[in-house]
Amino acid sequence: MLGREEPHAMNNYWLKLCVSFIFIILLPACWIASELHGVLTEQKPLASGGVMDLRQEKTLSEGEIRLNGEWLLYEGQLLTSDREASSQPPPPTLTVPGVWNGTMGLQGGLGTATYRLRVLLPEGTEGIYGIHTTNIRTANTIYVNGKEVGGSGRPGFQRADTLSGNMPYVSYFQLEGDEVEIYVQVANYSYATGGIISPIWFGTQEAIARSREINLFEYWMTAGGFLIPAVFLLLFFRLRRREAPLPQLGGFCVSCLIFVLTHGEKAALALLSLHYEEVLRIQLISSAFVYYFLARYVVLLYPRFGIRLLNRLVLLVTMALTLAGIGLPTSLFSQWEALLLVCSFLSIAYVIYVLVRAILTQGAHTLALAVSIQSVMVMLAVYLLSGFGQLENQTFLPYAILVFSASQAYLIVERFAELFRHAERMSERLLRLDEQKDEFMLNTSYEIREPLHGIVNLAQVPDRREGSRSETEDRLDLIQGIARRLSYLVDDLIDFNLLNSGEAKYEARIVNVQSVVRTVLDIYPSEGNSRWVMEKLPENTLLLFADERRLGQIVHNLIAYAMSHARDRVVRLALQEEAGQVTFFVRAPGIGKALDIEREESEFYATDETAAESAERVRLSVTKRLIELGGGTWQTVESDDGDETLCISWPAASEAEARIAGQATSGWMPADEAGGEVRAYAAPSVQSADVEDETERGAQGSILIVDDDRLGAMAMGQLLSDARISCRIVESGAEALALLTDVGRFDLVIVDLVMPDISGMELVRRIREHAMLSELPVLLLSEGRRQEESLVGFRAGANDILVKPYEVAELKARVGTLLQLRSSVKNLVRTETAFLQAQIKPHFLFNAINTIMTVCRLEPPRAEELLLQLSRYLRGSFDFGNLAQSVPLRSELELVRSYLAIESARFEDRLQVEYDIESKEWIGVPPLSIQPLVENAVRHGIMRKPQGGTIRVRVMDGEGVWQVAVEDDGVGIPPDRLAEISATGGVGLANISRRLRLMYGEQLQIESWPGEGTRVSFIIPKGVEYESDFD
Repeated sequence: MLGREEPHAMNNYWLKLCVSFIFIILLPACWIASELHGVLTEQKPLASGGVMDLRQEKTLSEGEIRLNGEWLLYEGQLLTSDREASSQPPPPTLTVPGVWNGTMGLQGGLGTATYRLRVLLPEGTEGIYGIHTTNIRTANTIYVNGKEVGGSGRPGFQRADTLSGNMPYVSYFQLEGDEVEIYVQVANYSYATGGIISPIWFGTQEAIARSREINLFEYWMTAGGFLIPAVFLLLFFRLRRREAPLPQLGGFCVSCLIFVLTHGEKAALALLSLHYEEVLRIQLISSAFVYYFLARYVVLLYPRFGIRLLNRLVLLVTMALTLAGIGLPTSLFSQWEALLLVCSFLSIAYVIYVLVRAILTQGAHTLALAVSIQSVMVMLAVYLLSGFGQLENQTFLPYAILVFSASQAYLIVERFAELFRHAERMSERLLRLDEQKDEFMLNTSYEIREPLHGIVNLAQVPDRREGSRSETEDRLDLIQGIARRLSYLVDDLIDFNLLNSGEAKYEARIVNVQSVVRTVLDIYPSEGNSRWVMEKLPENTLLLFADERRLGQIVHNLIAYAMSHARDRVVRLALQEEAGQVTFFVRAPGIGKALDIEREESEFYATDETAAESAERVRLSVTKRLIELGGGTWQTVESDDGDETLCISWPAASEAEARIAGQATSGWMPADEAGGEVRAYAAPSVQSADVEDETERGAQGSILIVDDDRLGAMAMGQLLSDARISCRIVESGAEALALLTDVGRFDLVIVDLVMPDISGMELVRRIREHAMLSELPVLLLSEGRRQEESLVGFRAGANDILVKPYEVAELKARVGTLLQLRSSVKNLVRTETAFLQAQIKPHFLFNAINTIMTVCRLEPPRAEELLLQLSRYLRGSFDFGNLAQSVPLRSELELVRSYLAIESARFEDRLQVEYDIESKEWIGVPPLSIQPLVENAVRHGIMRKPQGGTIRVRVMDGEGVWQVAVEDDGVGIPPDRLAEISATGGVGLANISRRLRLMYGEQLQIESWPGEGTRVSFIIPKGVEYESDFD
């Protein structure tokens, strides 16, 4: 295949080269030959002796004619008509176009003269005709049949009287008759050569206008053709400053553009209102820089083929011509046209030499180089022929320059395309290597981590087979310490690798600094020899725009370093805000060296340090990089006692950022009963939080989300609400504790580890003071993956820990598990309540029947009443409503009255009953919550007293609550027994207390005075009405 493809590629290359040769060399060569042949063998009418005979010309009515030939020249005169010319001696003739230097005598090219030409036209010629001039140096006025029809500048007899112009123009006039007298007044005091340099065109209005439009189109197309690549190349260089050839080619295009704007139509003269002598200076300087930038570009593109001496020579010539154009008179430096022509020829020859060497030596881009050489050769030929006066039309000069610019632009684009393709290949290779490296690092880290965790787990099981217990434990503690340190090193190496590769995640947001510090400090001991002391913690909230997890990692690493080097001394910590900076202070021995890391990254892989020192240095390097990543700075301050203080500062969050962070408010997001959609988001205050919505009661679960990140909490609430779960969002621990006074209204609490006022750890501890793990599950949200945080969280009382960022499926799974746990516990308590009371003690039933039988013989009506009370009592005990969460107060009191009626009949005067009911009977109370208390009072209080006593059942109106109490004046409870009951309780009391905590966050209060009696009470929040789960 290769053998077949190579000849095919070569054939394509030669085909392209031949096509380029045809368009770049052959066509311009044919055009040049045609122009030269026309000049040398011109058969068109020529003026002779100041007269041009057009009477036999048919082309005049169809097009335009150049007024070339012999014109009469009146030296030193400014004539306008035949009357003025008739009084002058016979003048000499001068060929037009051409310079008048040989005719003007000693003045050379400077002076004043009038050109005269008489044109004979066919009979009957009339209509509007026009004259088109292109280059008459340097001021001129044209008269036709004695009338002024146009001009450029103002001719005069002296330099002071002359205003140079030399702008191309078109003039139209009405022609009648068969003869035209044309007078052209010319004055030149600015240039070394003067006269009518280019042909004057004469023809009909349509022909002149058409020719003018074509000239303008070619002119502006050429200017635009240089402007566009110039802008492109210079802007490209602004993005790629290492590409030295780009500005040179851009400078070449800019110089060509200036050259074009100061020649031909001379747009610069009209647009910028420049003086003609200024235009002449710009022409010289721009032409010098055209060839300088051309040569400089080619040499920089192929530096191997450049000649240093010629490079310096080109620069010196350019500087000399620039200085001449700036400082010398225009009439003087314009005499150096021949020298400039030679310099141009040498520059182009040097360019061709370098390009030919490049083609012969380098195989790449030969086609573009060949096109460049061809275009430069055309430029050289056109310029030389024009310079020697053999070529009037220079149409192909801008064509050749544009072809050269286009070929070089293609060459640059192709070079950049190659560089881009090479960069792509290298990038793909680097990506593959980087992926392999990352995969190797991760796999290695995980492979190391697994055995390390195995070591830690095995070390936690004491080995008592040899040595004493203390020696074994010391060895195991050492193993655990080493394994954990290696595990931390693995994590630090992963972070170190991610930071070096620029892939470390840093998700900045508004962070409460006090909360982060408090959360980290929960891990470390605040007592003992090596301990910490927070000396200064501002009351106002300190906010940073930082990554919460990374900030905690920084604080954790610094405190760990400080405590490991404290040598039984206290580590002192402080926070403060000053001058828009939040500063964290760590004071401990040697802390100033923590971030003084000057080693290169390679030194971490090869060092003579111990393993512990190397691991510590890696961790501190990660800490330093994380501080820099967050825009932080640090400094060390030494104290007199030998301690050092490390001060780490970050820019405090701006007022706007702080206001945005403080706009988060709490609100309910109840689930829609039909589709599970979030209905609305309200923001009630904490004071109104005790009133629940009916939608919340009907939902499958009620969740309290405690997070200072309002947007994150709202997103979590919306995700969970899809499962018909009502969510309440608060932003601080204080608000959460205020709502959790009624524990029963929430089935789950989701707590963020970092909170503004109370840390997540502390909030969990306070929750556990009132609710057990099974009574109110807590899901703790953590930013990091440190094992210490998880251990402290579980010890504080969290049921589960979820690391942010979390997956939605994982969040829903964990929340669902905890809600199911809560539901199972509630169902278990209800079932336990119902069946405990359903188990009627045999001796109670036996005693009740004996009592009724005794009363039946003496008082049948009373026996009937007792049977009725016993029936009510049994019906209440076996009622499936006991499985409900609450029952009406009247139902519970009926059960109490039935029980006490039976017991009163049995014990007669030994049992007295008093009722003090202030509440409405439709309020809700837990089922079987009062009757067991009354039964305990009768059995363990009154009946153990020979003379009996009194039972008081009270439901009193308190401040925001209903107080339910059962009092007796029995034997009381000894203090030791009371402490035991309060700690464990019997089956019945423990069940009641557990249900009260689940529903209201309260528990039974037992007060007893030995020999005087006992009081058992509980409270029910107001606003809780009867609510049943059964229809």
